[in-house]
Amino acid sequence: MNNENSPATKKDLQEILEVVNQGFNEQTKIIAEINQKVDNVNQKVDNVNQKVDNVNQKVDNVNQKVDNVNQKVDNSEKEVEKRHKEILASNEKVLASNEKIAKSINDMRQEQTAHQGGHIRTNNTLLEHDDKLENHEKRIIKLEPLSQSV
Repeated sequence: MNNENSPATKKDLQEILEVVNQGFNEQTKIIAEINQKVDNVNQKVDNVNQKVDNVNQKVDNVNQKVDNVNQKVDNSEKEVEKRHKEILASNEKVLASNEKIAKSINDMRQEQTAHQGGHIRTNNTLLEHDDKLENHEKRIIKLEPLSQSV
């Protein structure tokens, strides 16, 4: 380049154009590198998005399974409550029946006791009668020798 006040020559313009082209080429390379990196990042984001979608699908599947299990648990709880009520009703019937049986047994025991008491009184009376007869026989035996002697 010549001095600053002189007009630019073709060579000066070519040198400037080369510098500008070099800068442009460097900027183009940098832009291409940036675009490549952006493309790589976009690809990675797409991969992550795909993985997130897969995880979301799996979470949805797990949630569905949990809902199914919860429904089964609810049904089981209802069935248990139903069976529990049936068992309680059955137990009440059994208890009522047992009370009737216990009353019958108690009544039979009272009758048995009364009946045995009658036997005991009869046996005691018979024993007393046997004792009297035995005593009477002893007296007769004692009196017989006296009556024979008279």
